Amino acid sequence: MSLPNAEGPVSILIVDDRPNDAMMLSEVLSNPAYEIVVANSGPAALKRVLTQDFALILMDVVMPEMDGFEVASVIKQRERSRHTPIVFLTAAGQDVRAIYQAYSVGAVDYLSKPLDEVIVRAKVAIFADLFRKDRRIREQAAALLEADRRERELQLSQMRVLSEKRYRSLLEMIPASIWTADRDGQVDYCNHRWRESTTMHLDQTCGTGWLQAVHPEDATRAAELWRRAVETDEDYVGEIRLRARDGHRWHICHVMADREPGGRVRGWVAMFADCQELKAAIEVRDEFLSIASHELRTPLSTLMLQLDSLQRTLRDLTGADDRSRHKVDSALRQTQRLDKLVSDLLDVSRICMGRLELDRDEVDMVELARTCVEGFGEQAKRTGTTIDFHADGVVMGRWDRMRMEQVITNLLSNAVKYGAGKPVHVSVGGDRTHATIQVRDQGIGIASEAQARIFERFERAVSSRHYGGLGIGLYVTRQIVEAHGGTIGVTSRSGEGSVFTVDVPGSADDRAGDIPRSAVS
Repeated sequence: MSLPNAEGPVSILIVDDRPNDAMMLSEVLSNPAYEIVVANSGPAALKRVLTQDFALILMDVVMPEMDGFEVASVIKQRERSRHTPIVFLTAAGQDVRAIYQAYSVGAVDYLSKPLDEVIVRAKVAIFADLFRKDRRIREQAAALLEADRRERELQLSQMRVLSEKRYRSLLEMIPASIWTADRDGQVDYCNHRWRESTTMHLDQTCGTGWLQAVHPEDATRAAELWRRAVETDEDYVGEIRLRARDGHRWHICHVMADREPGGRVRGWVAMFADCQELKAAIEVRDEFLSIASHELRTPLSTLMLQLDSLQRTLRDLTGADDRSRHKVDSALRQTQRLDKLVSDLLDVSRICMGRLELDRDEVDMVELARTCVEGFGEQAKRTGTTIDFHADGVVMGRWDRMRMEQVITNLLSNAVKYGAGKPVHVSVGGDRTHATIQVRDQGIGIASEAQARIFERFERAVSSRHYGGLGIGLYVTRQIVEAHGGTIGVTSRSGEGSVFTVDVPGSADDRAGDIPRSAVS
């Protein structure tokens, strides 16, 4: 509701069922500063109050249908009019109890008939002045609120502009072709990489112009996928050929919806990664991992030999204190742990480059597993874990002894690490055709949604803050098992432990062998 001007006339409501009395009072108050409104009954007065604000209500007490007290009571119950001052007009010498009743229903004063014109004007002037001041305060408060609202809108607008600039700056730095689109799928921005790669400027790319950069054989499919994404508000990932300076190149295309906090799509972002550049980057990464791993192995091996020699010397030295022995033991364990991490990285690089070779020989899987379990005695003791081993007879086959030992060791290491100090059970079974290895713990378990990805590179089922490692042990394990033509799987529930099962054929089949580069690139 807009407020009237604070300096304009104020409205005075006169309620009286006697026309002559109402007219006389109107003449007494005749003044450009007042707007006089007359109601000849209680219901008529209530209708006026519903549609208009008044600085003062002058109301006769005795009226048909509704007397003044009843009308005042209704007026005071309404939030908008409850603070409107009411002055009752009473007959001279009226019972004092009626006056008390007037005050009880919210009257601020009363005037006795016949009215004294001077007193009437004086009292009305006071209430009119109070109303003007109150209206002026409300206008000022509304102006302040409006100014504050405009200031906040300006600040939000400036923040949006700044955020948009930072967002665009970030997109300019990403080494991939990117464009953004509005809610309806009309492209409105493209970064420098897009412009440089496709040789298309922003005005050429805007709207649906970006499709001109798509290979003619892919254009229809790309347009259909884009239309479907906009209609269904769903992301999509695919491969597409885009124009380049040297022809058309395959790109991995990822279209993502930019959503508001409530989930409503407000725009789109599309990113195109050049497959040739990705392949080159992967090759550089793999080469770096290979070189770095090799370079680290030599000093680590030397350090472990020296620590091992120092450990033996301290054990044989009379008078050596336990504290020194403990420090050397701890240093050797940490160095061995680092050597294991470097070995895993080296294996990852070999796998990625297709250089992980198998050296098959006749192996008793039962004897190999028992040796691995015995080698974990000291580590299990430190965590309070007991390892039970069960096998019947021998299980012979042609496997790479060192790599299968690595498989069993990795599974044992995980079982001890995540087993919460509870017993770990290892079993080996099978015959000449195959070997089955099971490692069961009673620890934290693995959530169902994480069970598939834990066998991928650098994937973990739990936070690295609580458990160390790079998340590559199970990846390497799976690659070794599959290179033997076998399978590895896990059954688990959160909080109820895990069972890892490895099954490998007893002899090399036509599918098994060294890991090809194409399998892991």
